[in-house]
Amino acid sequence: MPTSEEKLVALLQDLQTLASHLHGQGDKKLTQSRRFEENARRDSSNQDFDLRQATMLSYQHDILHEIGNQVDKLIKLYDRP
Repeated sequence: MPTSEEKLVALLQDLQTLASHLHGQGDKKLTQSRRFEENARRDSSNQDFDLRQATMLSYQHDILHEIGNQVDKLIKLYDRP
C-alpha cells in the first residue's frame, strides 16, 4: 500500500503531465487560429467562417493556458522542496 507521501508524489507527477498537456494543446490551438487568420487574408470566399474559427480557437488557447496555469499553481503550492 502506498504511503501518503508516495501518493502525493504520484499526484504531483500527474498534475505536471496534465499541465504540460494543457499548455501543449493551447499552443496547438493558437497555431490553428493563426492558420485560419492567414487563410482569411488569402481567400475572401470563406473569410467570415475563417475569422470565426480563428476567434474560437484563440479563446480555446487562452482557456487551456489559464487552466494549465492554475494547475501549475497547485503544483507549486504542494510541491515540497
